[in-house]
Amino acid sequence: MPLPIKDVLDMIADNTRRRGCPVPIPEKDAYGWADGLNIPRGGETVLFTGLLYQLIPYIDSLVKYLEGMEKTSVGALVMKLGKVAGKVIDVTKIAGPPRERVEEQSRIVRNIAMLLMKSGVSFGYLYEDDMYSGVLLHDLGLDDDFKEHANKVYRKLKEKGVKTIITIDPHTTNCMRKVYPEYIDNYDLEVKNYLEVLSEKEIRGKDLKEEVVIHDPCVYARYEGIIEQPRKLLAAAGVKVLEVPDKSRSMTFCCGGPVESLSPSLSKGVAGQRIEQLTSMSKKIVVMCPICYSSFLRVKPDDVEMRDISEYLAKGFLEG
Repeated sequence: MPLPIKDVLDMIADNTRRRGCPVPIPEKDAYGWADGLNIPRGGETVLFTGLLYQLIPYIDSLVKYLEGMEKTSVGALVMKLGKVAGKVIDVTKIAGPPRERVEEQSRIVRNIAMLLMKSGVSFGYLYEDDMYSGVLLHDLGLDDDFKEHANKVYRKLKEKGVKTIITIDPHTTNCMRKVYPEYIDNYDLEVKNYLEVLSEKEIRGKDLKEEVVIHDPCVYARYEGIIEQPRKLLAAAGVKVLEVPDKSRSMTFCCGGPVESLSPSLSKGVAGQRIEQLTSMSKKIVVMCPICYSSFLRVKPDDVEMRDISEYLAKGFLEG
């Protein structure tokens, strides 16, 4: 049975207004990745995670919950009753994400920070003031809620004296670089993606002698032109990149996200198509987006290995 879309949207918007994120996330899981790295607090240039990598395990829990409701005739009624009762669904109480998924996402963010540090990039971190960009609100058409949230994020960054942010995922990058200026007067933040920053450093690592098929996220490839940079970095780490003919680079195929919260079954079907395309080239897949990773994780066969690009780069440039 189709989910009541308006109620799902209201739930996401309400959570973001109340808690700053579309789903609740403990502070330790949002900022704990930085423990022990001694990253300076604040500064003119900061690593802005947008919390997306950290949020994904909790979003996965929400999607799993909604997927179950989508399959029952009482799903819509439950959503309606929740709305009438004035309740916001707390995913951490429905079914907390597996600890290994939370730790996996934290490790990815930590690796990215360490790669930047290893490359000589100077940056700070805002810790508890690192905020969610609000990108899902924009993607789902909640313009008023997005504008309110975006201005709140921007004010906080300006209060902290930030002039340049280094982003770590395609959705946050595009949101902060291309979308925010449409909603915020006199927007003046410089936005750099970590793959762009690392690519400029001409770093080289050990030869991993790996062969993988690459999945280009739509937002990187179509909207931000981040295509050659990840290939250059993988090559520098000794990773041979394979591509799906006619369905890579700017012609990449959708992963199925981020509509998973509105139609889990549709999202899953699209993800399955893309996995078939990728595995026709290799059973080792490299992705660059937490949403893509999440979408594929729901459908990939057990014998398929999938890693975020940062894991290969960390292995090539940080280890040994």
